[in-house]
Amino acid sequence: MKKSLLLAVLTTAVLSACATPQGGADKGADMNKPVAKLTALDGQWKQDAAEHPITLSFKDGGVSARAGCNGMFGPVSLEDGKLVSKQLASTLMMCAPEAMERDRALATFLAAKPAVQLNGDKLMLQAGDKTLSFERQPSLEGGVTRFVYVAAERKPCTGVAPMHCLQIRESKDQPWQLHYGEIEGFKPEPGIAYRLRLKEFKVENPPADASSIRLVLDMVVEQEVVSK
Repeated sequence: MKKSLLLAVLTTAVLSACATPQGGADKGADMNKPVAKLTALDGQWKQDAAEHPITLSFKDGGVSARAGCNGMFGPVSLEDGKLVSKQLASTLMMCAPEAMERDRALATFLAAKPAVQLNGDKLMLQAGDKTLSFERQPSLEGGVTRFVYVAAERKPCTGVAPMHCLQIRESKDQPWQLHYGEIEGFKPEPGIAYRLRLKEFKVENPPADASSIRLVLDMVVEQEVVSK
């Protein structure tokens, strides 16, 4: 009977020893597993904790990227865990020098074939000694698409307190309208006028001092420096 009990204990220990490392290895492998398919990146991404965040959008085997001035776009692929882009096309707008420098830095970074790590809604791209981290943004599906112009300067306005509002309009023939609030994902720079593609969502039961409309940046269509 003692032999039977000892055999049962040893069998249990052996099975536990085999199962535990395998389970732990699987978990670790999932955390560090390279991205196998480009479709895993599909969607909108925004750089974490950056004063002027880079935005990336992956769809249908291509990427569009923006660092502050011009948009870059073109086909990409995943090769041995690295994001490979041929020479990306770019819009050719003139912007403030610091914004154009951010464009050059991003173009150089993407051309360096950064390694890709994906952990849930966190994306990390690493090339050389530079690492950029991004967070997946909520889907914009279902919203109403709007195109608006945004003036180069804000105007004083009063909501619950005095503030400075964006000026927007949908046509160049219309007068500017004050927009009380911000456009999610959009950080305008003074002296630059924009045309934006937005997604509009209705807000159910908004607070008394808030808008019933939520505007989210979908794409910067064009921008230009406006001289005073």
